[in-house]
Amino acid sequence: MTFLARVADSAAAVAGQVFGQVLGAVAALRNAKPLHPRGVVHAGTLVRRGAATGVPLLDDAGPRPCLVRTSRSIGLPAPLPDIHGVALRLEEDGRPVDLLFATTGSGTLTRYVLRPVRSPQAALTTMMPLRTPSGALQLRLTPAGQSGTAQEWVLSVSTPARRTWEPIAHLVAGTGPARPDADPPLRFDPVRHVPAGASVDRWIRLVRDPSYVLARRRWPHEATGPV
Repeated sequence: MTFLARVADSAAAVAGQVFGQVLGAVAALRNAKPLHPRGVVHAGTLVRRGAATGVPLLDDAGPRPCLVRTSRSIGLPAPLPDIHGVALRLEEDGRPVDLLFATTGSGTLTRYVLRPVRSPQAALTTMMPLRTPSGALQLRLTPAGQSGTAQEWVLSVSTPARRTWEPIAHLVAGTGPARPDADPPLRFDPVRHVPAGASVDRWIRLVRDPSYVLARRRWPHEATGPV
């Protein structure tokens, strides 16, 4: 590892510790998740068209059952603007796979910028890319409508250098909760729960891992189980 790489790792690790302490304090004050404290978990289906990203969970055509949690990041009441979030949980070979989306822009730069909005009918991205056999991959959800019984999004992929997005799947979720408890304390973890064939950059892991661990020490409630 080069000197610059070691410096970058050290900076990421320090940032992770700072973020973790902040999020842990917020979790203790709220006695709840520090971000996206309230939401609703819906039963959903991801209908994949068939793609060539190198990630089988995204590439294989056909429907996959999933859970979809919709929430507001800060937890401000509507109609105040907030950063809206969608957490998508699938299952692959008996283990969870989590993809987290937040309202951002969709351009090559603005997709890295969180965007508070009034309406949940706005584009959401994963912000940080996944590493795949075909290169860096970013994901976007674009609302495709909502009725009294269903809410829908188009799942698209891009790369950090591309301005355009390629649709690869259709996500459909109910508008009502999937379980009697509308918001069970599920642990969504986009760092540890990545799909087979993909990984996250080392610096992202160094920043996010301590944040998740320290925040969970202050808010230890957990629910696990299959989709």
